[in-house]
Amino acid sequence: MMSLRQASWSAVAIFSLSGAVQSGMIGVAHAEEDSAAETAAARTLAVDGLKLAQAGKCEEAIPKLERSEKLHHSAIVLSRLGECEVSQGKLVEGTEMLRKVLREPLPTSPSAALSKAYDHAQIILDLAKPKIAGLTISVVGPAGTDLHLTVDGQVIASTLLDSELPANPGDHLIEASAPGFLKSTGRVTLSAADKKTISLKLEVDPNAPALVPAATGDDARANSVPQPAQAQSAPPRAPLATPVAPPPPPSHAAAYVSWGVGLVGVGVGSAFGLIAMRDKRALSCDSNVCPASARESVDTAKRSGNISTVAFGVGGAGLLVGTLLYFSVGGSADTKAASMPSHFAGLSRGRAMVGPGSVQFAADF
Repeated sequence: MMSLRQASWSAVAIFSLSGAVQSGMIGVAHAEEDSAAETAAARTLAVDGLKLAQAGKCEEAIPKLERSEKLHHSAIVLSRLGECEVSQGKLVEGTEMLRKVLREPLPTSPSAALSKAYDHAQIILDLAKPKIAGLTISVVGPAGTDLHLTVDGQVIASTLLDSELPANPGDHLIEASAPGFLKSTGRVTLSAADKKTISLKLEVDPNAPALVPAATGDDARANSVPQPAQAQSAPPRAPLATPVAPPPPPSHAAAYVSWGVGLVGVGVGSAFGLIAMRDKRALSCDSNVCPASARESVDTAKRSGNISTVAFGVGGAGLLVGTLLYFSVGGSADTKAASMPSHFAGLSRGRAMVGPGSVQFAADF
């Protein structure tokens, strides 16, 4: 029996590019469904890919043959593509391509190139099948877990757990993960026709948020039935109000200062008023006419009177402003409203008038 390498090189004699392409290498089936541009592009890619494959450059030939097959199916191209995949160690992928070629029925009068492609596909398939390895994956974890399983980055259905999977010889990386669990990873090396089992265990992730299991079956139907009003949970209670610290007492410092200024003003006004009255009584004037010798005394008396008038005005204004500040400044709006009555001691409205030589107060009760 010839080896896989010998069969690959014998393919060079079976496939003659110059004659195969001309005899229908491209377009064996469904030619009428593809556009002329796609068919021409597929033919060019196929010729380039087959030349590379015949030269033993399957790594470069595979991309061209794949693109040609996608554009326009050809059993000849797919057979050579499967052979190249097998030669690159991808036994599972390559044998599946060869099986696809052999499942297609030959036309009534096949070309010589097509007949040889079928024969060669069978030879390569028979040589490659015994070398396919087997891998069984087992995952230990809670039942019903939404398991995500990959082999070399390719997703594997969880239904294939504990079943032997066809695998290529070589190194493989197996990963299993699930919500709420740490990822479990394992590596295995398979030889040709090797059979191995790898077991992974899912550990609970301590940092994962708690998952609420979805209700299914009878539980889901029970949850969908309206419950009696008395069985329903009570509405959540309103949160207790956070105690608020009482506002600081109002400050009446400004009122006290204003009262102090008012009292000083009244005191100064009183003092200078008495001085002015004393100086006036000391004058010897007839009918408000004073001699020239008394002119200095008259000026002094007038000056004292003016100072007294101004001081009384300042003192009265200070007392009034201090009273207003005492009942309106400091505390919150509610405190102000409570602290300042609309009628203070029967007084509903007060007015102060300061003029030259006089201070007048008026009030409404």
